[in-house]
Amino acid sequence: MRVCVLGSGSSGNSTFIEHGGTAILIDAGLSYLRVRQELETLGLEPRLIKAILITHEHGDHCCEASSLARRFNCPLYGSRRTLAALRWSLSGSEELRPFEIGKELELGNFRITSFPVFHDAAEPCGYLITSGERSVGLATDLGVVSRAVLDSLASCEVVVLEANHDLEMLKTGPYPWELKQRIRSEVGHLSNAACGEALAELARKGQLRAAFLAHLSRTNNRPELALQTVQNYLDGRAELHLTWQDRRSELLIL
Repeated sequence: MRVCVLGSGSSGNSTFIEHGGTAILIDAGLSYLRVRQELETLGLEPRLIKAILITHEHGDHCCEASSLARRFNCPLYGSRRTLAALRWSLSGSEELRPFEIGKELELGNFRITSFPVFHDAAEPCGYLITSGERSVGLATDLGVVSRAVLDSLASCEVVVLEANHDLEMLKTGPYPWELKQRIRSEVGHLSNAACGEALAELARKGQLRAAFLAHLSRTNNRPELALQTVQNYLDGRAELHLTWQDRRSELLIL
């Protein structure tokens, strides 16, 4: 299984996962040109993409959904309320495949299970992607790591998890008070420390081998700070990889 976070943050989000000739994108916040260029630099074929899965309807996760679905000629998957919430941005020609959160989907070589997360969106979710003995979990844009999220990610070898902000940088930073409160709330975004705590628990109790730190804030975080904070919690029990707003992450091969 091959995993690459093509872009992550408020500028746009999309993650590529491929195994056995079947590929999916999770989220559609990057342009077709950007997705194609990032994949081609890795020697990966964009034509392998068979579906796009949306986590929630915020623009940085779905603003290019219509374009990508039409250019890749593939369906859009999302929870029922999520797809209903983003219909305003669609042309009407896309193939929509709504699902109930928690119900397993089969897509080529993948078995995909969604799970609920806490975020200020219509019906946000994370995803567990399994193919054979390999499993990858993704949970970005969530205010707290609930027991349901931890249980859903417990079997994962690789996890893409949000490390949005350093709490002290957020407190003393330039954002308005209302926005700071929203980010810190249970339906906001995860801090570096909260990310570290969650990954440490997964490493102790599960199969975790590696994690991508996702959705880092440009204003309230620094890559080296996020990496060091989470490393302090993990104590070397899993590899850590950064993600970026303006370029792809490393390609991880399981």
